Amino acid sequence: MATMKDIANAVGVSLTTVSNVIHGNYDRVSPQTVARIQKAIEQMGYVPNMSARALVSHTSRIIAYVDSHSPQETYAGNGFAGVLLCGIENIVTEHGYFLMMRRGTDEEVLRVMLNTWNPDGVIFKDCVPESLIAFVRSLGKPCVTINTYLDDPTLIQVHAADYQGGRLATEHLLSLGHRDFLFIGAVGRGFQNNDQRYRGHCDALREAGITPDPANLINTLHPFSADSAIAMGRQLARRGGFTAICVSGDQYAVAVMAGLREGGVRVPEDVSIVGFDNTDISRMCTPPLTTIHQDGIGKGERAAEALFALIAGESPDPKDFTLPVKLIVRGTTAEARE
Repeated sequence: MATMKDIANAVGVSLTTVSNVIHGNYDRVSPQTVARIQKAIEQMGYVPNMSARALVSHTSRIIAYVDSHSPQETYAGNGFAGVLLCGIENIVTEHGYFLMMRRGTDEEVLRVMLNTWNPDGVIFKDCVPESLIAFVRSLGKPCVTINTYLDDPTLIQVHAADYQGGRLATEHLLSLGHRDFLFIGAVGRGFQNNDQRYRGHCDALREAGITPDPANLINTLHPFSADSAIAMGRQLARRGGFTAICVSGDQYAVAVMAGLREGGVRVPEDVSIVGFDNTDISRMCTPPLTTIHQDGIGKGERAAEALFALIAGESPDPKDFTLPVKLIVRGTTAEARE
């Protein structure tokens, strides 16, 4: 493998000149020499030593992404998580950085990772121990969170208008004449975006003169399992007593719908269902899923952009990071039967 010394010898310049070109300090080198060095780098296949560059520049050029979902939950089973990750990577790559990802909430493991790799910034998703945020800040590193509603006015928290999404889903079903509801989501378990969606759902019910019944809240299991979610649908088919379901995620909605169908319940003839996210699966199931759209790519990009602004010493306004949602009506909702 070619070294900086090989490049210097091939072009007939000093190591310092080669280093200046590699690090972008073109004002110290003539344009002709820059072109010759860049051509030699390409022809000889030179790859910079990132560890050495980090020591010189005091930056690792690594962004850490910590997703609190269990390592047992694959991204193949969670379409929105994969879309969100793509949005983050778009911006990280655009800035010439590398993305390091870790799933799970083992605080000791995460502390070791952050100490060992010294990332320039951290993006947290979902259930974030506040002590871990404090630890990152104690290292002098900026951080941004996704899907949180922590009581910290100085923290950049990127999330969808989750409360509004919960209301929109419920109001749509109410407008179709439904009165007997279930809500399916991870509520009261640290997933604060789910809590907000459920709060919007309950407020919409109250405004329609319906008192929310805690017995009609069905908590989802984590990590996600298609088999368990389908089994939940079969169990609900046996339970009966409802005509509408709001689900805090498309993947659960589609799996529950499959279980209902196995249990002899027709969607939307017997039960109407609204999901959340508007991932690809919502358009590919039968019937296509009515859902709440949120911009997954945009959410990831917004979080990464905010982090790079913090790295650059800027001060984005923490209040400006709520992304809008909208109702997408498809085939899983219909007027309530008499």
